[in-house]
Amino acid sequence: MDIGGALRAITDCSVLADADAVAGYVVDWTGRWRGGPAIVARPRTVEAVAAVVRECAAAGVPVVPQGGNTGLVAGAVPPAGAVVLSLTGLDAIGEVSDGAVVAGAGVTLAALESFAAARGLTCGLSLASGESATVGGAAATNAGGAEVVRYGTARARIAGLRAVLADGVVLDRRRPPVKDNTGYDLVDQLVGSEGTLAVITDVTWRLDPASAHRTVVALAFPSLPEAVAAVPALRTLPGLRALEWSDGAAVARVAAHLDAPAPLPTDGCWVFAELDAPLEEAGALAGLVPDDRIAVAEGAEDIPRLWRYRARTTEAVNAAGVPIKLDVGVPLADFAEAQEAVVRAVREVADGAGLPVVPVLFGHLAEGNVHVNLLPGPSAPDRRFPEELAERLEAAVLEQVLARGGTVSAEHGIGRAKRAWPARQRGAEQVALMRRIKAAWDPSGLLNPGVLFEGGR
Repeated sequence: MDIGGALRAITDCSVLADADAVAGYVVDWTGRWRGGPAIVARPRTVEAVAAVVRECAAAGVPVVPQGGNTGLVAGAVPPAGAVVLSLTGLDAIGEVSDGAVVAGAGVTLAALESFAAARGLTCGLSLASGESATVGGAAATNAGGAEVVRYGTARARIAGLRAVLADGVVLDRRRPPVKDNTGYDLVDQLVGSEGTLAVITDVTWRLDPASAHRTVVALAFPSLPEAVAAVPALRTLPGLRALEWSDGAAVARVAAHLDAPAPLPTDGCWVFAELDAPLEEAGALAGLVPDDRIAVAEGAEDIPRLWRYRARTTEAVNAAGVPIKLDVGVPLADFAEAQEAVVRAVREVADGAGLPVVPVLFGHLAEGNVHVNLLPGPSAPDRRFPEELAERLEAAVLEQVLARGGTVSAEHGIGRAKRAWPARQRGAEQVALMRRIKAAWDPSGLLNPGVLFEGGR
């Protein structure tokens, strides 16, 4: 069966097959993960999505749903011969009703926030990739971001959704009743499923009132243990909506990348607190760090100027090479010790291979979340680690995390990059149950094969 020809016959769907045209769809955002030759289908309606899935099911062709392609674990990188189902054409936003709005899977988070802000509301999900990341991708990966401490992950923002099942049938749960205990919660099962159970086409997104005032506070702690010890006090700040952290070296890297000298010392660890209110009582910060290690920003110009030392870390890292990116979580009680152990472990592996490694650590402090970025030294060919060494470095990080009761994926998902690790964290029994759930939703194993699980579909 000519799957390309069948897809071109679908109304409201364009198809790309030329190698140059599909190049941007088969490589991940980091540039590290690359898929095989693929066809790209770009439907503009839910009916066209369903038709694409039906044609692929009939032909036995794998389908890889893709949103803004900003993932970091190869979750939307297609295997050879697959159809990439690009959902960016589903970009309609409905009207606000009962505090929520139905948005197409291709709506970017920035567009959703702009829509909400124009109505005095907020979508409550802030990602550095928000100009490209889509609500469908956020739902499929249960994205978190900077404001989880206030608004929760994507799961907490999603009141309903619509999705196309593996046989092309449309499941419509966009407006379920608030209290509905009729059987299994199918919406909740699809959130975080990484496109392996169904293709999410619309999301009913909860909106909250926007704050009338914003304040960002940066505190430069001499060390990470001191920063972690301050978390209980920082949690009491009025209107806390984000509590982020960056290693001082990461801040210095951003400052150099932007040619913008840091306003505070970078000898230890920075903590960023974003508030929905003015910092009326300076006493809330008394004794945490000296006054010359605190910077406060208010207003539309000052806040981005201070916040950029955290928000643009990924940009600064990517400018220096092709990094290994790992998103992990560790209980706060072991947070500082875990960072030291991770750095020690990766340096031992890299030194043994004769290739220096540069760790860049930052993340979401309130949730014990660490974005571990590992850059190769300047002697690395093509500014990247050889793949065999990259795998050993990943293992060194994840082993330290699991040894401290942490998680190998705090918010980015498993994708293809980490599929060997869920069994080590969750156990064989839980992974076997997940496989049975996958088989129930997708009996032929054609939806995003190779994601989440080892061993093919």
